[in-house]
Amino acid sequence: MITPNDILGSTSFGAGLSDATRRALLGRGRAICIAGGRALFVAGSPPDAVYLVMSGRLIIVREAAEDGGDDSVIGYVRAGEIVGEMSMLDGGPRTASAYALRDTELIALDAGVVRRLMAKRADFAASVARTILRRSRAPKGDSVKAPPRVFAVVAPSPSVDAAYIARDLSTRIKFLQKKAKVLPEPESATATAEVEVSMHGEEEAVDVLFLPCRIGDSDWYRFCMRHADRILVCARRDARPPTPLPLTTDEASPARRFRLVDLVAIHEGQGPGWTRDWVRETDADRVFHWGDEASKDRLARAIAGRSLGLCLSGGGARAYAQFGVIKELRRRGAPLDFVGGASMGAVIAACVAMGWGLDEIDARLRDAFVDTNPLSDHILPVIALTRGARVDERLKRHFGEKLIEDLELPFFCVSSELTRGVVRVHRRGVLREALRASISLPGLLPPVVDGDQLLVDGAVLNNFPVDVMRTRHRGLTIGVDVAREGTIAAEAFVNPPSFVNWVREHGLSAAPPIVSLLMRAATAGRPFALGSEAPDILVTPDAPGVDLRDWKKFDLAVDDGLIAARTAFDAASWALQPYCREAPEVRASEVGLAAHG
Repeated sequence: MITPNDILGSTSFGAGLSDATRRALLGRGRAICIAGGRALFVAGSPPDAVYLVMSGRLIIVREAAEDGGDDSVIGYVRAGEIVGEMSMLDGGPRTASAYALRDTELIALDAGVVRRLMAKRADFAASVARTILRRSRAPKGDSVKAPPRVFAVVAPSPSVDAAYIARDLSTRIKFLQKKAKVLPEPESATATAEVEVSMHGEEEAVDVLFLPCRIGDSDWYRFCMRHADRILVCARRDARPPTPLPLTTDEASPARRFRLVDLVAIHEGQGPGWTRDWVRETDADRVFHWGDEASKDRLARAIAGRSLGLCLSGGGARAYAQFGVIKELRRRGAPLDFVGGASMGAVIAACVAMGWGLDEIDARLRDAFVDTNPLSDHILPVIALTRGARVDERLKRHFGEKLIEDLELPFFCVSSELTRGVVRVHRRGVLREALRASISLPGLLPPVVDGDQLLVDGAVLNNFPVDVMRTRHRGLTIGVDVAREGTIAAEAFVNPPSFVNWVREHGLSAAPPIVSLLMRAATAGRPFALGSEAPDILVTPDAPGVDLRDWKKFDLAVDDGLIAARTAFDAASWALQPYCREAPEVRASEVGLAAHG
């Protein structure tokens, strides 16, 4: 029978401890048990103890403020690991909350016990120091702990083969130099109980463990729900979900509360597509599509923590430079897995998420923004300088009624809720409506009314939402910021002409300098992201001579973005190269972004 000493000795924390130290640790601690979903401690509480997890799993969460936003999952703490040591040592309050993902048994080491062990047991002090050092080396200094390792692959109907999907993903993950295993459903309840006993060893032996199961009243399904770090609901797009979907017995379960459910939409049949309904029923955090090889590889990369995310800032016409960055990523064979952004960057990101090739993106951007000014329907201002009708028409022409849930790549954009003063993250719904909110610059375009909320340009509160992108995936994040500097020229505001003289010289279709002033005022308010919010690779095109309202200078901005991307990617080749595959030099018309994920 496995003893607490065996569990402790088999972990990275306890392996370096002597038998005497392990006995002292287990003997002086308090044994406690918390039910799944309950809090062990919450952010802001005093650091009164360090906890050693003996069985079960904790999830570490940075909870959102009451006025908006989503909870952010930092990581997981498994059996044999400690939690709470950072606050204990520095004396400050807890910076995050810890909840039991499943029923969890722990040993609580009170502050006095920890101090005595640190003073008298050098091996204990060294093990604590190694734990702190390992966690401090996490990306961007964030206190990331263990990544999700156990994935339940859930089939809601007999027509979905969860075991096949799990085996397919396992094979793809092994090509990413990760250890993966599929744990098949046992043949009996007795065998399931035996798997329960050996589960700790199964988890520790691999990077990713898949538990395929079917929703139902079975011991195996309940086992999978108890042990999964994340749940992949694999549903056919051509089938409606049952209402309600019995995904969990408790609507307040950690899986739902902390958004640990992903939807895998399987492309079979010729039905209308019920992805939106599946998202609503599962409350899925992300949507992946299971169709061609590129989509399957994308899901495997996301599970393995090897995905590539691209975050694009707002910046008016200067956002054209971001298309140049996308061209360079394509040339290097880098597969884009997650895209998102603010304002005009959101529009560029949406083009990628649609699965359009480079030539199609080029043609659509020219049609929507370059050939004629989309902000030329000026009116005498009451709530804005333009009617916004031309922007609405172009968004509808190019994006139609496409839902964010049905996009080829996971996508988000941000807008700003003026009423509450919080960032709105758009991850569901009609794409063009989300984009319209994200580009609604106050004073330039009319705001979007959503119930009792007024939504305006995302740039007002978060022009470079790298922080949001970091909650969407665990791989490499590339950020392109076109609004840091050089976006507005002071000379345009020296001795400005009257309105009549401006119209006489430039015509009614040209954007007056007040447009640049409004755009820059919106994008200048939030400081550049630092620390855990900074991207892994930052590209900052200068785009000299391209003003925020210079919609005609498409080629100039794109070329500058291409140059800036090459410089940034060469400097960070050590980080980017593992994500790239050998890509032949081909014309954009022959192979587009969609073919390369």
